[in-house]
Amino acid sequence: MEKKKKTTKSVNDIALEKDELILLTIKRLGINGEGIGFYKRKTVFVPNALPGEIVEVKIVEVNDKYVSGEITKFKKKSEDRCKPLCPYFEKCGGCQLQHLTYEAQLKEKKNLVEEAFSRYYDGDIKKLEFRDTIGMSVDGKVSPWSYRNKSSLPTRHDGEKVICGMYAINSNMLVYITDCLIENEKINETRKEILDLFTKENIDVYNPKTHQGSLRYLIIRAFPNQDDVQVTCVLTKMDNKIIKILKNIKAKSVNYTINSDIKAVEIINSEVINVKGEKEINGKLGDLTFKISPEAFFQLNTLQTVKLYNEIKKACALTKTENVLDLYCGIGSIGMFLASDAKEVRGIDVNKSGIENANSFARINNVKNAKFYSGNILPHLNQFNEEGFRADCVVVDPPRSGMELNVLNYIKKMKYKKIVYVSCNPATLAKNVNHLQSHYKIEYIQPIDMFPQTSNVESIATLTLNKQ
Repeated sequence: MEKKKKTTKSVNDIALEKDELILLTIKRLGINGEGIGFYKRKTVFVPNALPGEIVEVKIVEVNDKYVSGEITKFKKKSEDRCKPLCPYFEKCGGCQLQHLTYEAQLKEKKNLVEEAFSRYYDGDIKKLEFRDTIGMSVDGKVSPWSYRNKSSLPTRHDGEKVICGMYAINSNMLVYITDCLIENEKINETRKEILDLFTKENIDVYNPKTHQGSLRYLIIRAFPNQDDVQVTCVLTKMDNKIIKILKNIKAKSVNYTINSDIKAVEIINSEVINVKGEKEINGKLGDLTFKISPEAFFQLNTLQTVKLYNEIKKACALTKTENVLDLYCGIGSIGMFLASDAKEVRGIDVNKSGIENANSFARINNVKNAKFYSGNILPHLNQFNEEGFRADCVVVDPPRSGMELNVLNYIKKMKYKKIVYVSCNPATLAKNVNHLQSHYKIEYIQPIDMFPQTSNVESIATLTLNKQ
């Protein structure tokens, strides 16, 4: 029997089915960097497609509200499409936008923020000021590469070699890598040296299929323009051979930890043991110094973080007479960055170890007008109010899920003069700002590119209390 030839469907054809071909115009990018088009009122997600492109798409998944597909043919390519520099692009899942020029990446990240507000903000969006995305540059030159100061990669044994890799998109398949173009050169060089040493010594590497082997992850942290390198190996069990080898690694800080839970989400979930040098290395943000342990959180793009913090400082516009609240403060870096221009800073975060670090960092940097508190935010805010501490400016930097409703309502009730909202999720930013709009005016929204070549975008929304 002759096989029925598949034809490309037009928009007026019947409902979509898996393996059907459609012709699609890509309208915008999604939050994961995929192209988005619309077919008979259904959203179609197409990886690697760019706005303005016309593509023939093979449908690979059909759902009630959306479908996803893959490009089979380009009818029209975007002028902003470029050749990715990384040989692992479209494989490892670490970057999503290398096929888009950097100038266009910045425009699309601004569009992502605007799109989130158009969906979740019910005020007059035409009155909002969305500023152009602040891109990454070094010494005045655009340089959207080699910015990550930390690498946390699973290890495998590939034939005779010990290797590292990153997981493919939506998969548990590991893509082996040698150089990562968004990690700084010191990390790539250190990883090569360590993997060569592990290969030479024929160490026991964890196999996820058999659950046998010792070495599970290799974590390397190194900062630009600093000599300090921190190496941490995550083992499934005690392995004296590996620990002996670690003592020969050339780094200021060499450590190991054991994580035997094969289902654990956290890479480090137990005590970290130092085997060579010092457990902590120095990290810097502007004039501030931080002692960074292997398990501690620290911003991944040091150069852009300073730009971000300077924009926060600009938005706060402090005159050394204001009290500042730093909510979801983590290790307190934003609060300490603002402290020299404030009367007093108080930070709150639920992470106890982060707060211990924050107060320690304040002492190291001789910041005497900032103090940090661990626990849920609302009880501390009530306590501060009872003590007579009245904030003039509130800085919030919540997780991707956004601010809790009780904190939003408390802020509305207290009517603080200014809110500077820092967000890594445009959708929850728009939703939370929408909740506050009855009491606050949005002065402007400033996107900042913290992670070039990826679809992530950071934003600062500056809100001022409505005139009574």
